[in-house]
This record gives sequence, C-alpha cells and structure tokens, in this order.
Amino acid sequence: MAAGMHAAASGQLGTLFAPPSTEGPCTEPQSAPPSVEIVVLSEEQSQEAKAVLQERSRASRPSMAKYGEMLQCAENTADGSKVNRRLQLERQSGSLGKRIVDNMPILGLIPTMSWKTMRADLIAGLTVGVMVIPQSMSYASIAGLPYIYGMYAACVPTFVYAFLGQSRQLAVGPVAMVSLLVEAGLTGLLTEEECPESYKNGKLDSSIHQYEKCPEQYVQLAILTALVVGVMQILGRLLKAGFLVSFLGHPVTSGFTSGAAIIIGTSQLKYILGFNVAKSEIFLVTLWNIIQSMHKTKWMTVLLGLSWLAFLMALKRLARRGGKLALIGPLGPLISCVVGSLLMLACTPLRDDFDVKYVGEIPSGIFPVSIHHWDISSISRVIPTALSVCLIGYMESIAIGKNLAAKHGHELEAGQELFALGMSNLIGAMFSCYPVAGSFSRSAVAHATGGLTQVASIITALVMFCTLMFLTPLFKFLPHFVLAAIVISSVIPLVAYSEAMKLWRIKKADFFLWIVAFLGTLILGVLMGIALAVVLSLMIVIYESVRPQITILWRIPGTTIYRNMKQESSGGFIPNVFIARIGSSMYFANASFIKDMLLAYVEDLQEINATEYIVLEMTPVVSVDSTAIHVIQDIVHDFRSRGIQIAFAMVGNRVEKVLRKAKVSEFIGEQWFFPTVNQAVVACLQHQ
Repeated sequence: MAAGMHAAASGQLGTLFAPPSTEGPCTEPQSAPPSVEIVVLSEEQSQEAKAVLQERSRASRPSMAKYGEMLQCAENTADGSKVNRRLQLERQSGSLGKRIVDNMPILGLIPTMSWKTMRADLIAGLTVGVMVIPQSMSYASIAGLPYIYGMYAACVPTFVYAFLGQSRQLAVGPVAMVSLLVEAGLTGLLTEEECPESYKNGKLDSSIHQYEKCPEQYVQLAILTALVVGVMQILGRLLKAGFLVSFLGHPVTSGFTSGAAIIIGTSQLKYILGFNVAKSEIFLVTLWNIIQSMHKTKWMTVLLGLSWLAFLMALKRLARRGGKLALIGPLGPLISCVVGSLLMLACTPLRDDFDVKYVGEIPSGIFPVSIHHWDISSISRVIPTALSVCLIGYMESIAIGKNLAAKHGHELEAGQELFALGMSNLIGAMFSCYPVAGSFSRSAVAHATGGLTQVASIITALVMFCTLMFLTPLFKFLPHFVLAAIVISSVIPLVAYSEAMKLWRIKKADFFLWIVAFLGTLILGVLMGIALAVVLSLMIVIYESVRPQITILWRIPGTTIYRNMKQESSGGFIPNVFIARIGSSMYFANASFIKDMLLAYVEDLQEINATEYIVLEMTPVVSVDSTAIHVIQDIVHDFRSRGIQIAFAMVGNRVEKVLRKAKVSEFIGEQWFFPTVNQAVVACLQHQ
C-alpha cells in the first residue's frame, strides 16, 4: 500500500518529491533545501476564514444548523464579533435574485451565451431530440405503457429539468432501467374491481398482463408513481438525504445494472422472434418461456430483426472513430425507424403474408393534463416501486451528471440535482408522464455533439413537442422489431462484464459482491435484485464500520516520529510500551471489537515485549457514543487491574468534551492525556 501511495504521489507531483538517484556514485554533496518563512494571515482574516468554514460545517449538518445559529447569536452578543455579525446578516437578508439563480441555473448562463454556444446547443439538442423519439417509444413498451406515454415523458420532464438542473449535458427522460422497474413494480397491483379481466375465480392470473387488459388503469398507476417519485425526491432535497445513495457500493450497483440489462434485452426478444412470450421479471422464467415457444418463430421477423440490430451495432462502431462519423451513432435509431417504416409501407406482403407486427395508430396532440386521474388512495400501493425508481434513477443521474461536469470543469450540487429530478417527475405527473431519470446514452451524445448548456435540453423538448403535434402519423408502420433492436443495442453496453474482470484482478471480495448482485437480479427478479443490492451494500458498510483498523505504530530511529509499522520497514518498538492508532470513531457497534483487539495484541507480546503501558493515538476518533464511553472505562479498568496503564494522545476537541462531560477524564486522570504520541511515550517511560 505504501508503494502504491508513493507511486500515485510521484505521478501527481512529478519530480518535486522524487527520491535521489541511485544510478552511480554521488560526487557532490546535496545542497540543503532553501529555508522557507511561513507567514500566517492576519487575525481578522483568520477569524473570517474560520467563520466561513464553520458556516459550511453547519450547512452540511442541517439538524444542527438552527442550534448553531443560536450559539452564533449568543457569541455575537458576548464578544461583538464583526465577522460573525456580518455573516449572520448576509444569511438573513440573502439576495432573492441569487436564490432564484441557484434554483434555476440556466438563468445565470443565458446572459453569458454567445452565438457559438447557441449553435453548439442547437446541434446537440436536435441530435438528442431525433434520437429520443424512437427510444421513448421503446422504453414505454418496456414499462408496459402505450408508446405515446414515452413520448410525453421525453417532452415535459426534459423541459422542466432544463430550467432547474445544474448539469449542462444531462439528458433527462425515459430510460430503460426505470422503465423496467416500473413494469416490474406495477405488475399485478390492479385490484379485481379495477381490472376484472386479469382475475379468475377471485385470484390474480399471473399469465395475464394487466397493462394489456386494462391499459387505462395501468397508465394511471404509472403516472401516480411519477408523482410519488417526485415528492420523494423533493423531500430528499429538503432533508439533504442525497448522501444515502453513497451507501450503494459500486460492485453491487454494477452487478445489479448488468443483470437488469440482460432482463431488459430478453424481454425484447419476442419482437425479434415474432411471437408473444409470457413476460416475467425473472430471467430464467422468461428464457424458459421463450424456449417452450420456439416452434412459433417467424423467420422473416427474425431475419429483419437481426439485420437491424447488426446495422445499429455497426453504426455505433463507426461512431467511435470520431470526426464526421460521430453523428452516425446517434442518428442510427432514427435512420432505422425511417427505413423500417418505408419497408413496411412498401412491402404489403410483410404485413399480410409474413405477419410482421407494427406500431399502428399513435394519437397526436399535446400531452393531456392528468391531475384529475391521481388516486391518492392508491399511493400506498406504488410506494415500493416509487422508492426503487427514486433510488436507482437518482443514482444513475447523479453519476452521469458529475462525470460530465468534471469533463467540462464545473461543479454539480447533488441536492439541486435531486430537486430538479423531483420537480421533473412531479410536473411530468401533471401531464401524463411516467417516471424519468438521466439517460446514459443520450447524455453521452449531448456531450459528444458539443452541447454546452441546458438550452440543448430545451431544443430536445421542442423537437419532441413538434413530433407530438404533427409527426405521430409517420410512425404508424414502424415495425416492432426495429424498436426491439434499438432497446437491445442500447442495453448491451450496460452489461459490465469487463468491470467484473477488473474487480477480479483488483479485489476478489468486490468481484464476489458483483456476482451475487448480478445473479440475484437474474434469479430473483429486478425488485428483489435491488433489495439484495441495498442489503449487500449496507452489510459492507456495517462490516467495515464494526471492524475498524487498529494501526500499530513504532518509532522511526533518530526522530520523534511514530509511523505505521507496515508503511515503514525500519523502525523500533519502545520497551514495555505498546502504541496503536484507533482507525475510526468509536460507537456501540465497534467498541467491543477495539477492546478485544487490544487485549489480543497485549497477550501476543507477553513473551517478547511485556506491555506495561498502552498509548492510544486518537486522531481518527472524531466522535464517541455512550457505549464507547463505557467501553473506554472498561478498557482502562481492565488493563489497570493487569498492571498496565493507558495513555491517550491527540484526542480531538469533540471527543475531549464528551469524555469530560461523562467524567471519564476524571476517572482516567488528566495526567494521562497528551497532545502528541512522543510526549505520551516520554511520560510513560518517566512514570516507569
């Protein structure tokens, strides 16, 4: 690990800290480094910097913010601090204009835009708009919805996000993963009164798809899900709960996404093969249903479907070469739709003799208002689906957004993104849209085609609006196999087998987590798969938390420095003194582990270097709870009964206050607390 850290530092810092060369004898003594005079800021500047940093610290802990303001007011009254009074007045009087710009970032960008920027956004917006038309129809099919609802979801939320989102290239709209979660979560939720056709003898018939028998009622549930997702995301912003996504570890989310991508691809095979398949969110069930019905295969549909899939994959390969070919990939879905529609229109035998299925009539016109269809009494039914959509949708969106923001050199506030997605879903639910999120493929296209601001998303929304108003009749003869080929070509890159191989090389435990999440999603289904991913991630967090690293320190010869014995090959232990660093905060779940490890280390050293003193370096311990306090007292009492004294070094201010309030400092003795490890060691040797 030390070698890896050194290599990383060398790579970042160049030769500034490179070790002296060992190639050949040293002929000249190395000159001493020049002396540097360290100058500190003035007292007023230092106090101002301190106040600003404390303000940021309070903002990061909303539950403590109000308490912090009360303390700040008291401090101002007591010492008349000018800096703190100024900051308080600024907080109270905050500029309304600044708040509006913070919540609508595009307003701050428009005045700075040039014709060159507008031209770049126009190209990116048109390209993504052309790309999203067939994609939105395909993803609506995955969700079990009529095609038109995918087009609605590609228009309204995209427009809303353009005004509220901070990411300048993120393309919000229907996505495959969210569509799959919607279908998996809403399947079977309609009651017998709402959809009697899906029930036999009072029991739900799982072989009957409710979205086919009762499309209107199913659509209303999907729209209600978008409403609940929006409310959840807005509440998450207000409660600053966006950090919860961080608990989903990369290996398990990658495994889940890969498994879900295979399920999505498998669900589209029926359109390639030309026969209906009983749909299931469990991969093995769907695969078995396909195998059982293989005798129904329509070979003309298979031939055409595979040809279109090969065509789309070839265009993507060409697009990777860059240059003028870069636009071919994004235009591929539209080209395939146009060619497929013309083929079906021109070749009547494909429809009549070979029974190749096509879309049919799609209603045109503006997206209808759907507020009056909200059934508040059904909210409890869609909460599990909304929760999974909220989690996965936000996780995908923030990952894409931050990646693109880093490439373009601007920052992305997770809270504002959560709010923007929430408003996109909430307002979308008012206009017949189902849940949306950030799209990997369309965002990548927006970036590749030069999109610079959120204006590109407005252009995309206008393209879709014009399509809804005037162009939907053109999609009447669009074949199903074309839409299926678009979906399959889009989800193939999501199967991250290369990531699994990388994890195998880096860390076998992470590879195991990837495999468990991947197989769990395929075998148990999407919703159970995401539940498994969450449980696995939490188990990782808990395991790492309850087993903190206890680093053993030894002294670097000729210095007063104590370092990790694994990092420094040359060092020495102090006779009868054992020095260790506690690697994390102490709380009820890990306090006993720390005690047990210290006891084990002392027993191991009994024959080699009998321990009379233990020095605990507490720098990483930023907090302790009541259980940890009892364990600390127990550790001190236990070791003292064995004739071993414990000294504490570098105890933080917060921990020191807690120990003092609990009278643990009095129990241990103030003389056993030291500002440095070296002073603690010296005191132990003097006490000896």
